[in-house]
Amino acid sequence: MLYSEILADFIVGLKFKDIPSSVVQRAKELMLDSLGTALAASNEECVNNALKVFNTKGDTQIWGKEEKIDAISAAMLNGIAAHALDFDDTHTEAILHASAILTPLCLSYGFSVSKDAKKIIKAFIIGWEVAARVGIASKGSFHKRGFHTTAIAGIFGSVSASCVMLDLNKEQIINALGLAGSFASGVNEFLSNGSNSKVLHIANAIKNGIFVANCAKNGMSGPLSIFEGRDNIFRCFGIEQDCDKAKLCEALGEIWQVMQVSIKPYPSCHFAHGLIDCAIALRNDGLKADEIKSIHCFVDEVPISFICDPLEAKYTPNSAYAAKFSMPFLMALGFFDGKITLTSYENLKRDEVLEFAKKITYEKRKSSGFPKYFPGHIEAILQDRRVIKKDVFINKGNFDNPLSFEELKAKFLDNALRSVELKRAQNIINQIQDLENLQTFSF
Repeated sequence: MLYSEILADFIVGLKFKDIPSSVVQRAKELMLDSLGTALAASNEECVNNALKVFNTKGDTQIWGKEEKIDAISAAMLNGIAAHALDFDDTHTEAILHASAILTPLCLSYGFSVSKDAKKIIKAFIIGWEVAARVGIASKGSFHKRGFHTTAIAGIFGSVSASCVMLDLNKEQIINALGLAGSFASGVNEFLSNGSNSKVLHIANAIKNGIFVANCAKNGMSGPLSIFEGRDNIFRCFGIEQDCDKAKLCEALGEIWQVMQVSIKPYPSCHFAHGLIDCAIALRNDGLKADEIKSIHCFVDEVPISFICDPLEAKYTPNSAYAAKFSMPFLMALGFFDGKITLTSYENLKRDEVLEFAKKITYEKRKSSGFPKYFPGHIEAILQDRRVIKKDVFINKGNFDNPLSFEELKAKFLDNALRSVELKRAQNIINQIQDLENLQTFSF
């Protein structure tokens, strides 16, 4: 059987009652976290600018705003918000931010086409299963080619979730997966100036996922061999000889991908989190900035292009968004403040932070934990010539070093209260906790 056939069999055959309760609970936690990040970003400039594009009327709520627009546009705009602050979750092995796509797709669009919340939760879980497996199979090679894995793998997750919500049969799902390959798009050049194209990758995946599923439902055909044919997605977007396509269906129904997703404790590029943990560990040792002569970091190849290069530019990020992709700046923030929050980026000209950041250098070194984990490995050289090493093998918030539900709830409330009152935020928590029993999601 071809991989698209195997995946379609799994999608059609999976019943909600057969999904382990721990998997359903984790899916709801990821939705809650994504909702919070969207609410925190609801008044960001890129969200407000995108709203101007959606001038249609409708009855679907924009999260954190009073306006209502059509369901597809609302899902797209809410997806932009969910990803805008780089505070959304990550499947570290797949290098994928799928909840920013799937949460608004399922909650904003899903309830417009279905009143069956169990089906909508299944769609979210299926979307993660397929998207993550595409990312895992790529072995990081999408990023090495300059593509954004969330944009490439994310369309397959969006299509798969849409297929569930629209009740496609096996043949239609196979065609939808084939068509999805022609809608995969998104390059990493946003890193050059911290521009908005990255958040549009999210909106694009949502819109195209719905469109492709509807095309397949209405008889449009796609290539069955999208994962293994001559011009398959791994050849076109990745480095095919480095990929492991068997990961597309390995342990389906046994290893659930939502259980492998990490929730961010810091609003920054996830690649930097282990290094931030290291900087905070230096602070916790009681070291002062003037005691440290230099810090040398050991970083895996893929993160370097995101958080290290070009290093001179990373020392002095010119926007809050660029700062979230600056290893030295983020480490300096962690060292001085002991944490990084959404308010950490309000002043990019802190002299102590900028001076400390310039003490930080790096070299490429392969880590046995990457990309399952985003580790941190550093050597701090002190003025008295002592060398202090810090190694964080599993970054905080990773599924093997997770945030507690209370920590997750605190993160959600801190984010949500930036745009809604406490009563509404608590109502969102209550609805998500009881989601499988609802017929609608009322914001």
